[in-house]
Amino acid sequence: MSMNEGVQGYRAWSIEQREQRLQRSGLEVALTPASRKKLLGISGLYNQQRALNEHEHIELEHANHTYKAGLTQRSHRQRYRILVYNLTVLEIVPLGAGPAMIAASSNPVSASLQNEGNSSLTLAPPIEQRGVTKLLQELAVRTLYSLGLDSGEVLLTDMGSRRYVVEAITPLLEQPSTTLPEPYRTAAQVLARKLALEQPGRPGLLMGMDPEFLLLRETSDRVVRASRFLPMAGVAGCDAGPPGTRGAFPVAELRPEPRGEPRALLAQLMSAVAAADRLITDRSLRWRAGGMPLRGWALGGHLHFSGVTLSGPLLRALDNYLALPMLLLEDARAGARRPRYGVLGDFRYQPHGGFEYRTLPSFLVSPVVAKGAVYLAHLIVSHYEELPLRPLDREELHAAYYSGDKPPLRAAFTPLLAQLRALSGYEQAARYIEPLFHYIAAERTWDESRDIRELWIQREPHTISPTHK
Repeated sequence: MSMNEGVQGYRAWSIEQREQRLQRSGLEVALTPASRKKLLGISGLYNQQRALNEHEHIELEHANHTYKAGLTQRSHRQRYRILVYNLTVLEIVPLGAGPAMIAASSNPVSASLQNEGNSSLTLAPPIEQRGVTKLLQELAVRTLYSLGLDSGEVLLTDMGSRRYVVEAITPLLEQPSTTLPEPYRTAAQVLARKLALEQPGRPGLLMGMDPEFLLLRETSDRVVRASRFLPMAGVAGCDAGPPGTRGAFPVAELRPEPRGEPRALLAQLMSAVAAADRLITDRSLRWRAGGMPLRGWALGGHLHFSGVTLSGPLLRALDNYLALPMLLLEDARAGARRPRYGVLGDFRYQPHGGFEYRTLPSFLVSPVVAKGAVYLAHLIVSHYEELPLRPLDREELHAAYYSGDKPPLRAAFTPLLAQLRALSGYEQAARYIEPLFHYIAAERTWDESRDIRELWIQREPHTISPTHK
């Protein structure tokens, strides 16, 4: 598996293009002189001296130079140098606060790497962490991924109030006849061993999901807390909502039992829907799904995978072959969730040893969409090595994704569609996936104002409701 498969595109982009790409992905960035001055308060002369000092490998805080004003402006800000390999943070090094590093013993990834020499076990994914460490990890990985990279270093500056600015990116490059430095070398060895254990078609793949929906009072279009009807745990439960709803658990969520085959997983989803229908006894409430069925209420359709090793190519295959066609189907209102939610490559490692793909909106908009999304996702993850096209790496299509400009994305999807149809196993899944492709060709979208309860509880087949322009 190639490392940093998008590095050629990264090199071709100007500093301004890299900055724009990161900003579209919801990140604060200070790569250009103008943005550095605006966000970090660094003057042009100071910026030049800083570049010279870094070229000479001199820490800025200890460098002898005459630009004291610039130093004073930023000396109180903590900076972090974050090392990432294959979308996993290996080390977080605080700069300007002494030589101490966030201890490897507190970083599950580093600890696993240190133990690798004494164990035949593969590298365990990091456990979800709260607070600053978790946020730094997410920002560093998103920074690299948004630039077509999966390994390298990211420099983040702490602006206070949990705001961090991307100040520099250094891709990790493989040099002929040289070995990678630590800790990258050990991480690469662990990854290679894990990938070597995977069988063609990934027969051990296990899928789960937790798509969300809202309960609305039809007369007022106000959200009714899901916690009034649904428990915290269970196949039909409640979850947290947007800022300002802390402790209320207003969002309804379905959590069917994971299964190895799409058909079995969808049967579990139907059981979860039936459980929700029994528990939500107020029949006057409307169920709404999609990306943002009500202003300010972003919903997700998260998919869980285990039995497969997360990698940059796998995540990019999901973005290009799954998230892209789903965007072509979505209601125009769903675009408002990006970039706070629904960014490309949004994932989290999970305690079950797999990962959660978080980019999609809630596909509960109809059984047809849900079935197509599940079958398509399973097919992609099973055969992602055979899906090499990356249209979303192109600058104009990356911008189109975040702005919701569908015509260029629809044109770009045509060659991907041909590759999907050529995959082994597509014929068996076609009856569930092809309806989505027919809707895309007809430029039809789902309607997020529709009550989905009637679609799921009735047994008659349903389609996407007519598009609204």
